[in-house]
Amino acid sequence: MSNRARNKSLGKESPHRDRWLISYADLVTLLLALFIVLYAASDHERARRIAESFSGPNAGGTGVLPENDAPKDDRDKFKSRLMENPVLVKKTKMTQTDRGFIVSLSEAGFFAPGEAVIDPEADEVIRALAENIADSEIGIRVEGHTDSTPISNSRYPSNWELSTARASTVLIRLTELGVAPQRLSAAGYGGFQPVAENSTPEGRSQNRRVDVVFLNR
Repeated sequence: MSNRARNKSLGKESPHRDRWLISYADLVTLLLALFIVLYAASDHERARRIAESFSGPNAGGTGVLPENDAPKDDRDKFKSRLMENPVLVKKTKMTQTDRGFIVSLSEAGFFAPGEAVIDPEADEVIRALAENIADSEIGIRVEGHTDSTPISNSRYPSNWELSTARASTVLIRLTELGVAPQRLSAAGYGGFQPVAENSTPEGRSQNRRVDVVFLNR
């Protein structure tokens, strides 16, 4: 009896029996790549999408349809538009964070000390901001902040009330200028989320602000 017959009679398969499948799979992959390259010569854009549809599942992407990338593209264009606006560049501070893109409005240019009424000259900035975001669907949270110096007057017993009032004032003005109210929310954090040291006048000035946060989610 031959070795092959003996192995078969013992219920054993040859370890080399299916190795041809590896070469066959490699050949199919090479042919697929060849057809994609050839097709690219006549329709580059469609070939690119086909190639991405194969690489997407392996890369752990969100899908193969171009529309799935649209939100990120929209956010990039939206952010670029804000950063190119001369009024916003001159009179606000813009930063990208993990939770979203932030446009900071300094107290010095927007509010009188201890007050929540927007300075008339600062309305130009709010208007420029509204004009650039009105057509977007990105969620927005308006956040009021103060420094750590206690405040107590007849209108605002503490920094909590003052920071919340300032955030609400900016939010209301944005809605008046055409920003959809369902996209907006407001929050006041008092002096408990500083961005600089409260031990210096410069640091306290940076902490007194209203942040307009364009949320990632």
